[in-house]
Amino acid sequence: MLGKTVIIVKPWLFWVGISFIVGGSTSLAINFGVDAPLSPMEDLTGYSVAWIAIGIVFVLFSLFKKKKEKTQ
Repeated sequence: MLGKTVIIVKPWLFWVGISFIVGGSTSLAINFGVDAPLSPMEDLTGYSVAWIAIGIVFVLFSLFKKKKEKTQ
């Protein structure tokens, strides 16, 4: 049982990346869903896109790292 738990928890960087992508997408959807125009202080589009980009980098890095570990 412990071995299965370690396998699930091991790719933590992958799941952090997924959570950043989901969080950034949610923030972007909320930002685009408002009815009134946003002031520059309220506009979080840049931050949302940045969180999505960071999440994609984390996911790709973890997949690359996992592939590299399998080849060794």
